[in-house]
Amino acid sequence: MSPKPKSAPHRVLLSLPTDLYDTVSRLSRAMDKPRAEVIRELLAQQQAILDVMATAFEHAKAGHKEEAVKGMQQIAGDALKGLGAVMSPPKSRKR
Repeated sequence: MSPKPKSAPHRVLLSLPTDLYDTVSRLSRAMDKPRAEVIRELLAQQQAILDVMATAFEHAKAGHKEEAVKGMQQIAGDALKGLGAVMSPPKSRKR
């Protein structure tokens, strides 16, 4: 048997608590997409933040506290920017 190509998708066995499973199922039905596709898309949308988190945790695990803190500050800053964009009133058009 030949090894799996690096570009091939990987499978992950995932157990969800009932309430989360129900929510994903509702979203799946509302979007007319399979649950796995909904979960994959949600994770893909968060990949950049997950990458920053992984790096921060790797730094923390290696004892590089300052780098870990910088990563977590970046995550918090990005979250606040996103919240600010959502919470700010739309700019009115000049006529």
